Amino acid sequence: MKNILIGAAISVMIVLSAGCGSKGVKLETNAGDQFNLAKKEYDKEHWLKSIDGFQKVIFNFPGADIVDTAQFYLSMSYYNNKDYELGAVEFRRLMTNYPQSAYYDEAQFMSGMCYLKNTPGHYGLDQEDLKKAIQQLQDFIIDNPDSPMVEKAEKAINDGMTKLARKEYENGMLYFKLHQYKSAKIYFQYVIDNYTGTGYAAKSLFKLAEASFKQKEFTEALTNFNNFIAIYPENELVPKAEEFIALINRQMETVNVSEQP
Repeated sequence: MKNILIGAAISVMIVLSAGCGSKGVKLETNAGDQFNLAKKEYDKEHWLKSIDGFQKVIFNFPGADIVDTAQFYLSMSYYNNKDYELGAVEFRRLMTNYPQSAYYDEAQFMSGMCYLKNTPGHYGLDQEDLKKAIQQLQDFIIDNPDSPMVEKAEKAINDGMTKLARKEYENGMLYFKLHQYKSAKIYFQYVIDNYTGTGYAAKSLFKLAEASFKQKEFTEALTNFNNFIAIYPENELVPKAEEFIALINRQMETVNVSEQP
């Protein structure tokens, strides 16, 4: 994600130009009336107008008690308008400027969701925002273990981790198909170590064992296939792992016989 300062500058520029194509919200004489006017536009899902209105609260009535609430709804307006990058900037600004706000916890959660929404759909593309989303949501769970949003955060984390795991697994498979087993094993081991809770950990352990078999490292392959069966006894690849184990045992017996004097 671009630098937050750059994002903030863009945010202001968009607000100033929000009236292009639609009339902006008028400036009221007090914070409460200004907020109510902006909230009416928010409830109508007129996101550009609500952005303009909430910005007017923040910029023109900075000492008002309602400013942190306006900041939250400003952030939500960007989010609902699918401007996830700017939404993250504004949620983070709420956390920085109003740490005692009743909206702090939700802003922490929503900033993670903004990073998540701003992530490219295809697992093979740059996933830096996804990593930021996972970290942000993990921090949220640690700070707010009793929040009703924890379940949603956990699902988002699991989905994100699965996506990251697939990226590393597919990199390993690319090397595997090129018969570059040493490189493939590095990626498979990385998935096993870092994405244990995803389905790709099982696949990676199986392919790690198979790569060792291809390298004729039979003892290592046997250990990994046995570990695979022990850890994932219900996995659909268990019968295939058992076939490899039987094959390895036969080959190892043949080697032992041939080495006898």
